Formats: sequence, structure tokens, C-alpha cells
Amino acid sequence: MKLSSKTHYGLIACHILAKNYPDGLVSASMLEKYIAVSGKYLEKILRMLSKRNIVCASRGASGGYFLAREPKDITIGEVVRALEDDMEIIECVSKDSKCKCCPTSNVWKKLYDGINQLLDSMNLEQMIKGELR
Repeated sequence: MKLSSKTHYGLIACHILAKNYPDGLVSASMLEKYIAVSGKYLEKILRMLSKRNIVCASRGASGGYFLAREPKDITIGEVVRALEDDMEIIECVSKDSKCKCCPTSNVWKKLYDGINQLLDSMNLEQMIKGELR
């Protein structure tokens, strides 16, 4: 399985925002420069994170981005699922799936559950403190 660049860049952005929490905003230009990604692509990523109440934006000349909640309250799983269509690696694991007869569906469901449990066991605070080694 390969995750998209959205997830890679989104997690880096969340790392930066977590390191700056709660002191202040991080400008879009600073995020762009640090992550080395285009402004439009970064805006798309941050909009996806905003829809899931992970990131907030403050508009205006001195605006920027900040975490919507404390870093300890945002799991890596939340970030990844926000950017990877809920990590639905195959149709069998979709909430709306009617798949029940496929002999491999339990394999995919177990993999999906395991990945999500691992990602949910880690949060942004642990990441910025270097506790995930």
C-alpha cells in the first residue's frame, strides 16, 4: 500500500502547527517554504484537514493556520484518514460496503483495523516530542 503525497505533506504541516501550538499562527508562505510544496496543493491539503476539525485558518494580513485542538488530542490516524479517504484500502472495508461473501474480505478488514489501531495509538504531541521511535 502506498499513501499519497497529500498525507506526507499534511502530516508535516500538522507537525509544524503542533510545534507552534498554542502560541501562534503559522503563515501559509512559511508552510509552503518549509514543506516545499505549491501553495495551491497545500491549500487543498489544509482544507481537507479543516473539514475534519484538525486545522483552522485565520484570514487577513497577519493570518495563518493553527491546530483546532491540542496536539495530544489529534491522532495520526485522524490526519491520515482525513487525507486518504478514510483509509478504505479496498471496498470491503467501506462503511457502506455490502461485501460479505468474498473469501478475502476478512483479511482486508483485519488489515484495515490493524492499521487504524496503530495510527490511532499515536498523536501529534508524541510526534513532536520524538516519542514515536
